[in-house]
Amino acid sequence: MRSSTTSCTRAPAGFTLVELLVVIAIIGALIGLLLPAVQTAREAARRSSCQNNLKQIGLAILNHENVKKAYPAGYTYFGSSERCWGWATFILPYMERMDLYQSLQPDKRKLSSVCVSGAAQADIDALQTKIAQYRCPSDNSPDLRDKARFNLPTDATSLFGSSPPFPAATSNYVGASGGQWISGTDNSHPTGYGAPYKDFDCGGVFFGRWDATASNPGSGPLGVKVSGITDGTSKVIMVGERASKGFAAVWAGVGLTTDFGPAGTCTTLARLGFNQNWDLYDLYGSDNRGKGPSSAHSNGVQYLFADGAVAFISDAVSATTMNQLQNRADRAPRVVDVSRY
Repeated sequence: MRSSTTSCTRAPAGFTLVELLVVIAIIGALIGLLLPAVQTAREAARRSSCQNNLKQIGLAILNHENVKKAYPAGYTYFGSSERCWGWATFILPYMERMDLYQSLQPDKRKLSSVCVSGAAQADIDALQTKIAQYRCPSDNSPDLRDKARFNLPTDATSLFGSSPPFPAATSNYVGASGGQWISGTDNSHPTGYGAPYKDFDCGGVFFGRWDATASNPGSGPLGVKVSGITDGTSKVIMVGERASKGFAAVWAGVGLTTDFGPAGTCTTLARLGFNQNWDLYDLYGSDNRGKGPSSAHSNGVQYLFADGAVAFISDAVSATTMNQLQNRADRAPRVVDVSRY
């Protein structure tokens, strides 16, 4: 009798459902542990890039001062309520954007004659140019500053003067205007126009400066000199951040020279006494949103000082201290310890 053998076929080895679930759970846990670290590293890189932007702005302002022996004016005005060029336009040649400066011709034309209905397409394109050095990479502000892009209702405050013909490009950096009125023949509280109200000097590095040649603006009126910052350039803020929650800013200039809110001079300047916490107020519950500094970085705002150094200042710093830091000549003690780099 021949013996027969029975062959047994084994199923190929593999993962059971339980094993797969365990592996997936482990991978999920690892991703959960790694993701915050990755996000932190990315934000650190973005914050470093923002710091570099401020340093470039500081270098441009100091080069302007070296050539013209004065800081640029915060903005110009001509005795009427109109849109006017601001400090970020005046330093374009020192930001390696001479091409844009020459296209806009702020040394020959007023902003109120450029930002008009029926403007030439070249002028519209220039005013809507996104300048990388004027944008914080952590911020999500729209490229253009108007109500629709900031999702505001039609009855909300305009974001670049009254009835702007077209939106202008945004910026995340605003000049520090100061928090006190400087009295004097040519530097009085702006309750009127013409003599003696020639300069809207609020005590900061940047303020509105009268341009006596309205028909030919020249190269932009000059602002304060180094000698005018008697509190010391290393102790006075000249530029800070403003994020989307504060409506960002406009690098070209101011919306209206007679309005001191988010649609007027605060389109390019900031009142640091309205510190970053004010920007959390809703526009319709308070008109302070868009007047002060703010940041997309956590727990504070980066600032540029008048000597070109950059510092990160905590949200917890009081409005009183921020006022001291923005005034160039109030001789108030600087009681905040900031890390400068």
